[in-house]
Amino acid sequence: MSILKNLQIPTRNDLGHYELKKLKNKYPDEDIDGLVVLLIELLDSGIYFDLFDIFSNWKEPVSAMSDNSLEIASENYLLTLAHENLNHKPGIFSSDLINYPMFYYFFPFLEWIYSMNLERDLMPDDVLNLFKSGLGEKITFYLLDFDRIEENPEITNDFFQKLKKIKWENRKTKDFYSRMERVLRFHAFNGYGVKEASFLTTQMDIILFLSGCSSVKENRQKIITEDVLIAYKTLFKIIRTDISKLI
Repeated sequence: MSILKNLQIPTRNDLGHYELKKLKNKYPDEDIDGLVVLLIELLDSGIYFDLFDIFSNWKEPVSAMSDNSLEIASENYLLTLAHENLNHKPGIFSSDLINYPMFYYFFPFLEWIYSMNLERDLMPDDVLNLFKSGLGEKITFYLLDFDRIEENPEITNDFFQKLKKIKWENRKTKDFYSRMERVLRFHAFNGYGVKEASFLTTQMDIILFLSGCSSVKENRQKIITEDVLIAYKTLFKIIRTDISKLI
């Protein structure tokens, strides 16, 4: 009884540090410390939790089943190309690493950040402006430089066909992607419920999409750990950027 009484249950922060230690031991050549510094800065700023609150209380500015939704979606070439080229079957029914259901939440994610920046609910015109801005294209192709280059890139069917064929370099790289999710999860949330899980699942899909974009941009057919790091850094930068100034 006395032994059990003296045992301390590890906190989620303890588990986060434990996962981080294992990650650094297994991947000593990667700039994990640099990424974790960005993560801690993001969490300490409170912006990450502001975004989670937006997600948790989200009200769709445009009904997905409305004619208005189809009109707005047609204004975005990136969304159109993704719809035409990526497999619409979920990952469990397809061998494609990156599919359309994974890409689907890329623009809603930008909507949440846009709403956070504007400090109000979005209106249909706000969504239309976001879709027409070219911001999604810039993030997809330029990644970390999305806010530094003015011209919109030309993203073609070929880009998405290459993205569709992307695979992991090896199991170790896939393991790195999974372990980074655990580091983020344990550091970000003291409690972990359905909304937290859904929020992180959406982010992990976006990170995988951006990892694939990084690989295609570098003319590779396989995702390496550097692609995952770039994807995380890009995601953190998107969250910290006032994208209303880019729309």
